[in-house]
Amino acid sequence: FSWHPFLMIVGFMGMMGSSAAIKKLGGYSNTKMHGILSSGGLLLAFAGLYVIYVNKERMGKDHITTTHALAGIVTLAGAVLPAVAGGVFLHPDFGIDKTNQLYRSAHKWFGRIVMASAWVVSFMGLMQLTSDVKILIAFAVPLIILAPMTLV
Repeated sequence: FSWHPFLMIVGFMGMMGSSAAIKKLGGYSNTKMHGILSSGGLLLAFAGLYVIYVNKERMGKDHITTTHALAGIVTLAGAVLPAVAGGVFLHPDFGIDKTNQLYRSAHKWFGRIVMASAWVVSFMGLMQLTSDVKILIAFAVPLIILAPMTLV
């Protein structure tokens, strides 16, 4: 089970969060690194979904029975859209509409919404595991501190 939160946190917060900060630096190589890190983060998040799916199957438990699970599925599905749009339309080498400002803006804002959602969903998951306020604060404070660097 511990692989699920690890893969989701590294994927959504570590890789996708870093990719957002790198993209803000601008330039060709940073744009390519943004795409690579974001795509890698998405793959890790899908691996996290696979791990929890297999875990529940082995234990004979039902799937998608909590708000955390439902919000997680919606967030992961939502993360696919900016990844595909970025790769097809906005890739700096072969994007079919890479200069379209509407696509660029939509990609940026939808990506921010997905990342913010992932942060909320991860906090919801932690709340299912503990009600210790100190642990919850220790998890939430870094996210709040990092929000201006990644979400704004």
